[in-house]
Amino acid sequence: MTRADLSTAVEAVTTGVDTRKADAVVFTDEMRQRFADMARDLMAPQIEAALKPIRDEIVAAAMASLETEAIRQMTQAVTRDMIERAGLIEVADRAGYRAALYAIAADHLGYVTTEMADVVGVPAVELRKIAARGGLTNVARGLYRVDGIDGGDRAPYAEAVYRVGEHAHLHAESVLAFHHLALVNPTRIKVATTRRVRRDLPDHIQLVHAVVDPGDLTEYDGVPSATVERAIRDSIGAVMSDRLFEATRRAGDEGLIRRRQIDRLLAEIAAA
Repeated sequence: MTRADLSTAVEAVTTGVDTRKADAVVFTDEMRQRFADMARDLMAPQIEAALKPIRDEIVAAAMASLETEAIRQMTQAVTRDMIERAGLIEVADRAGYRAALYAIAADHLGYVTTEMADVVGVPAVELRKIAARGGLTNVARGLYRVDGIDGGDRAPYAEAVYRVGEHAHLHAESVLAFHHLALVNPTRIKVATTRRVRRDLPDHIQLVHAVVDPGDLTEYDGVPSATVERAIRDSIGAVMSDRLFEATRRAGDEGLIRRRQIDRLLAEIAAA
């Protein structure tokens, strides 16, 4: 836009206005709008010429962006539809739960309780759903066994303690049998607790009410249990002395009893 063009535009807008005194000039809203329209019309060719070299690039970039976003959204929609049709969303949602449960069971001879699952963020309702679909067997109220994990000959002891519930632990000669000590093989598994148990328990579980010092309690393979040392003391009078002598020496060799406690235990067995 040339200076002459601008002068002409101003003169056209201000026609009829007395411009002999600057402070006498008053622009109305209509005048301002007419001036803006004329200026835009006069400047349009220059703006168009200036933008032309990059206009095509701007348009191409905008179109590419729109196309990319459209394709991405379309792909997501199609993929989600395929997953929903195959029922894989539900499987994916539970993959983390199954992995967590398997990890717990691997450290607890194949078993998972609702309390254990809750610690890792698996709700009880999800346990029931997974069990209904397979791979998890409901053994008792709040107790599940993960299929595919073999707890061996120790699994029945774990199940017995978990069936009784919280604050329960393996007791006396059953602890020795768990470790294959003293050549004991009781037909019933002794589980001690300080609480009243209202659950129906299988006949092979013998419930014992006992108060045990926390220092005499531990876990073996994730199973709450009296220590081997405490179990030997609790077995005095119920298991033959010669077997308890052997159990004490073997437990010392296997690191299940502190060396400094062996002689004391042997003396207690001999005095019984």
